[in-house]
This record gives sequence, C-alpha cells and structure tokens, in this order.
Amino acid sequence: EGKVILKLFIDKDGILQNIEVMESSEFGFTEAAIAAVKRSSFSPAHLNGKKISSKAILPVRFHLE
Repeated sequence: EGKVILKLFIDKDGILQNIEVMESSEFGFTEAAIAAVKRSSFSPAHLNGKKISSKAILPVRFHLE
C-alpha cells in the first residue's frame, strides 16, 4: 500500500501541462500514479464564467486486496 501526492497544472483548455511529485512512494507507485494521471482527461476551471488555468493537488492512494 502507498500514497502519492501530485500537483497538476491544467491549462484553460483542460489540457494537463505539468505534473509535480509532492510526495512519492516506493514500489513503483509514483510512476503508476503519474501514468494514470497522464491518461486522464480534465475540465478547465472557471472564474466569472471564463475558462482559466489552474493547479490541483491530487492524492493517489494504492490499496492491496
């Protein structure tokens, strides 16, 4: 089990521009979290009805079953 915390930068078109690892984990979890986020799609943030660039903190938890 493990947890990875990522900081994402998403532009005004909802395109992921950058990923920063804030907290990593062992056993390849960090790489798996980054790969999963890169395959994801995003919607842009809005402010006063206009699309804007944004940053988001994303915790990714891995649980063994």
